[in-house]
Amino acid sequence: MKNCLTKPLVAEFSGCLVESPACDFAVRFGFSYLCEHPRHADFHRAAQQRVDQELYNDLRNSRRSEYLSMAKKVIEDMEQHERPSC
Repeated sequence: MKNCLTKPLVAEFSGCLVESPACDFAVRFGFSYLCEHPRHADFHRAAQQRVDQELYNDLRNSRRSEYLSMAKKVIEDMEQHERPSC
């Protein structure tokens, strides 16, 4: 938990700010991760709110791009299978 960093969202969970979280408390939610650790709010550093917001936005955009790229590939693969072969 020493590497954890979160952005508070609601009482039940926070947004995970770790690039590729591998812990059991990180839950994939769309193109982001939520932290459901019982002490998730403790992982936020109030003095770095602005930096955290920028990091959160950067990670969110990166994960969004990754998700959309994956979705695009799935659609392209589906279209390839639907085309009749000559």
